[in-house]
Amino acid sequence: MRYKFFAVLLILSNSVLLLAIDRAEFQQRRQRAAALFHDGILLVHATSRLNLMGDRFRQDPAFYYFTGLENVASALLVIDGQSGQSSLFLSMPAKSAALAETMDAKSTAILPVEISPGPEAARDLLFDRIEDWASLEGFLTQHASSMRTLYYVPQRFSLEELPPSFGSQTEPAAPLWAVTLAKKWPALNLKDAGGAIYQLMAVQSAGEMESVRMAAKSTVLAVLAGMRAIRPGASQRSVEIGVENACWQNARGVSFWPWAMSGEKGVFPRAWASLLRYDHLDGVLQSGDLVRLDVGCEWNHYQGDLGRTVPVSGHFTNAQRETWNIFVSAYQAGVRSMREGLTVEQLYDAWRYELVRHREGAKTDLARKAIDSWSKRENVPFWGPHTMNLDAGFIQGPLRAGMTIDFEPIAAIEGQGYFLEDMILITRDGAEVLTPGVPYTAEEIEAFMK
Repeated sequence: MRYKFFAVLLILSNSVLLLAIDRAEFQQRRQRAAALFHDGILLVHATSRLNLMGDRFRQDPAFYYFTGLENVASALLVIDGQSGQSSLFLSMPAKSAALAETMDAKSTAILPVEISPGPEAARDLLFDRIEDWASLEGFLTQHASSMRTLYYVPQRFSLEELPPSFGSQTEPAAPLWAVTLAKKWPALNLKDAGGAIYQLMAVQSAGEMESVRMAAKSTVLAVLAGMRAIRPGASQRSVEIGVENACWQNARGVSFWPWAMSGEKGVFPRAWASLLRYDHLDGVLQSGDLVRLDVGCEWNHYQGDLGRTVPVSGHFTNAQRETWNIFVSAYQAGVRSMREGLTVEQLYDAWRYELVRHREGAKTDLARKAIDSWSKRENVPFWGPHTMNLDAGFIQGPLRAGMTIDFEPIAAIEGQGYFLEDMILITRDGAEVLTPGVPYTAEEIEAFMK
């Protein structure tokens, strides 16, 4: 019964082709990738794992960026840098042995697909060819003699599946499907294209910005919902569920599972341990602790990401209040410095300058200790901005106009984490905060939580 119900959901979700952006824009993205990887072939894999425990199917961000196909699974996009051609090789769900093991033959036979191989689909979606992926071997064999590099996009947040001796010695992060291809055609040189792909994704078009703004707007509502749920004795899970519910009410779900970690659980790097723990570092919120509330809602695949530091009791202590307000002042100074051409190092300098400016007037030992610690870059290793669009990515080089970033200084003092984050659009002469309406200062946060 469980798997038949799952099959019905697949039928409903795959019945309509959803392209939020004009198909010509996806074609232009593939053409830019062909020019960038002109000495080889770029391979981008669609999501191939179906997760019954998740809230829905999630397409691979890079695959969606180049194709606009949100429901296709087990497919491989091939962009030939030498010819400039783009090919899509599809695995048909009705023929999948893995699905056949969990569904009866009748169910798998009627599973519809978003697209079917053939010239008609290729013309409609502006590809050079769309074929069953049984023809992938022949395609690569035909091109292997003229190709030099096989570019791949690594699987983010994945761990090793086999010992290094089974993988690629030169590219240890390569997924097993890419290693398999490289071993079959040993003349091909595997190369990680992830950083370059995320640089292509970093600057949003006008069509993308519509979705980014909607993701940001809905995430504001989710953060406020999370703040309302924070109180002594509440569980971390109850806060996260409040956020999740707000994202489904105002968007299309969460872009990542919300973080509402309190006290030492929210201090980096311990917070990362939640990714490898069955209990997700769950716990009961204790008065006196600070909560790292870090959430994001998703709209048409584009992700929100926004957060605040919130006192469990609804009130900061005097020392926490002063420290947090200085943190906020430094944050806002960093935002004011943002514009096209600014480097991450210059952003830190602006943040640090404002931080140190408060040292002489600081009244509490905690604030003075925090300033002395955080003004040394080595003491805030997790401080920094990142890009935010279909996925979070590292910033390489100066900020660019049209780039959406999350400014996310992360610091800690005396076992409590301090964290602040907004979604920000970079312009030629400044920056636009896309997530207004969330309190900043201690007094504003306390007033909201009354």
